[in-house]
Amino acid sequence: MQSGLRRAAGRHLFPVMLIFGILAGSLPSDARVRIATGADLHAACSALAEHALDPGRPMPKEARYCKQYLAGYFETLRHRHEAHDLNGIHGPVSRDPYACLNIDGPRSFGQLAAQIVRTGDWNPALLEGEPQALAHKAFSDRPPCS
Repeated sequence: MQSGLRRAAGRHLFPVMLIFGILAGSLPSDARVRIATGADLHAACSALAEHALDPGRPMPKEARYCKQYLAGYFETLRHRHEAHDLNGIHGPVSRDPYACLNIDGPRSFGQLAAQIVRTGDWNPALLEGEPQALAHKAFSDRPPCS
């Protein structure tokens, strides 16, 4: 009687172990870095800028990566500014962490993405480097800060 129970338990255990094996095998590729180079940021922001022209369709995953990167970039600037007692990370001392950014007025993520794409098109050498260099060039060219 006990051997029949073991066989039944083994039959049910195999599919569960198979599912866990498949899921465990797919985790490393999902956990990889989404934006590692300027070219990755340029491609992701191209997708976001294109999506902004037709927002009725579902947002592609590359567009979400750009949106997440931009949100993280600006949040990092704010935190760095506050952590340094408002001593002007990218320029003169100011209470505004975004005072030196080359952005006049409110912008949507699609508009910010288009600015990244234009900067990458005009400065192809930045596509080979770090994504921060491309973002910095796109948003930090306001005198006297640059």
